[in-house]
Amino acid sequence: MDPTDATVEDLTPGNVSQFLVWLERERGCAASTLNCRLTAFQPFARYASRRDPGRLEHYRALAEMPRRKERRREVAYLTAEEVGWTLECREPGSGTELLVAMPFNTGARISGLVSLTADDVREVPGGRCHVHFLGKGRKDRTVPLWEDTSRMLTCYMERHGITGSSHVSAGRNVAHLTRSGARSRIDAVAKRAAERHPELAGKRITPHTFRHATAMAMLYAGVDIATVAIWLGHENINTTHKYVVTNMRAKEEALEKVRVEWGDAGHTRYKATQSVLDFLNSL
Repeated sequence: MDPTDATVEDLTPGNVSQFLVWLERERGCAASTLNCRLTAFQPFARYASRRDPGRLEHYRALAEMPRRKERRREVAYLTAEEVGWTLECREPGSGTELLVAMPFNTGARISGLVSLTADDVREVPGGRCHVHFLGKGRKDRTVPLWEDTSRMLTCYMERHGITGSSHVSAGRNVAHLTRSGARSRIDAVAKRAAERHPELAGKRITPHTFRHATAMAMLYAGVDIATVAIWLGHENINTTHKYVVTNMRAKEEALEKVRVEWGDAGHTRYKATQSVLDFLNSL
């Protein structure tokens, strides 16, 4: 059936369910993707139920379709040292170093990074820069850069004559580098880094991996979760909680606080003497 031939009668829980099964089996979509597709149908069903009360039960069944249970995976991230290894394998002068250093320094999404212009970069006293990003949901945020990242950015802009509204990451025949283009460059750098450092071979390195690395580095440094949420641009602190769950150092510290030395006489259970028991019974 052509999509333009579909009618409200075709929008049934059975058809939607079959569509989700097709996505899962034929396209290999995960539960999170299936839930996103289902979410697109359900608000429409609630809207339609108000405009067409005669099919109220029909729309209600669609709006109440259960979501798929998602598997919660731990966040994949790089340590600061591993980010350094990746940065070492960049192509000098290609701008690839900015696609590694900037996300780790700022925690920016790749979409915000590739759309960055010279006007979004402001130099401040001390040889540092502040960078303004328009993030997901058109949320504004400004973050400072380290001195070395600031120097890397300003030198690149000066060398390529990037000023005003010109994009820092230029693309071919497009206004700026696309997300897929950025991903391709990072893939190439990650491949070279894995050849030089076998520890990286089993890690999936994407542009978003560096954003995760930022959050984990902050938590390891003792930065509170509220500040991490502000830095990443999260409106809800619950979104940032996934990094706390992954924070193995915090888990190890918690475990150490309740450590028990098995078989150690110094940690045996206290046993009151008879005189103490007689005293307590007399109270």
